[in-house]
Amino acid sequence: QPEVDSILRRFFMARIGLRFLIQHHIESFRSREGHSGILQLTCDPAAIAKKAAQDSCMLCRAHLGQAPPVLVQEHVAVPGDFTYVPMHMHYMLTEILKNACRAVVEQHADGFDDALPPVQIQIVRGYEDVTFRITDEGGGISRARMSDVWKFMYSTYSKTPWASLRRSSDQSPNSADSAGNPLQRPRPATAGGVLAGYGVGLTLSRLYAQYFGGDLKILSLDGFGTDAYLHLSRLGTGCENLPQGVLYSPSMRDSSLAIGEAEAEQFLLSDAEAAFLTRELEAFRRSTGGEGSSPTSAGGSLD
Repeated sequence: QPEVDSILRRFFMARIGLRFLIQHHIESFRSREGHSGILQLTCDPAAIAKKAAQDSCMLCRAHLGQAPPVLVQEHVAVPGDFTYVPMHMHYMLTEILKNACRAVVEQHADGFDDALPPVQIQIVRGYEDVTFRITDEGGGISRARMSDVWKFMYSTYSKTPWASLRRSSDQSPNSADSAGNPLQRPRPATAGGVLAGYGVGLTLSRLYAQYFGGDLKILSLDGFGTDAYLHLSRLGTGCENLPQGVLYSPSMRDSSLAIGEAEAEQFLLSDAEAAFLTRELEAFRRSTGGEGSSPTSAGGSLD
């Protein structure tokens, strides 16, 4: 499981970056006031949180019959504009709120009209971050299970949507026609969205937060409820938090933003590539009569 999670984290982080670039390029051809591509220059966290709460409650009612109220409060400690990607923020908040609403209903509901404790969203605009604290009274998570929260494909939901995918895949997929692919064809049972069960929502939300220098942390009171802290950087000084193998451009230049003095240029060469270049250089020197001095014979090395 750790090896699989590590591979999937690298894959999805690279995918987030690629998808961001593609969407940003496409949206850059449109002229929208207050936007630069998919970036909203004056992002409103409270409005996006209310929209995510509305969507989460709708899904919770559709699958479980009822949903707790969601209260949103905002405190502006440091005024100023907040530039961010609204679709990223909406996705992260929706995934957290879906888990919170489901936990509250499963913990407190007996029928379809029970009085449920609210899920509270506290938004604080600080100097470095805009922080969301999502608090629920859904029973919490035991310490023994806390590490499982960040595992891919881990879920406590009793109805997994993976089973319906397998049952609906009797027809062989046709790679030449995506409309005929049963895995991509809309299904009535999931047309309104999936509440839970895939086991990727929280893990992907943390990757989305970390992509621009933020983070997602979960603290739990076992037997009472859970607090989720979503930190989103507002300084604009952090580049994408990409894996080392993805961080470098094809020209082998580090794409991170240098703060302060210019840093020495970094190159990404594997051992196999360095050995190949060493052999080629030795062969070239022999062909030109330069035998007797190899790239490393004078104590140097090929970096």
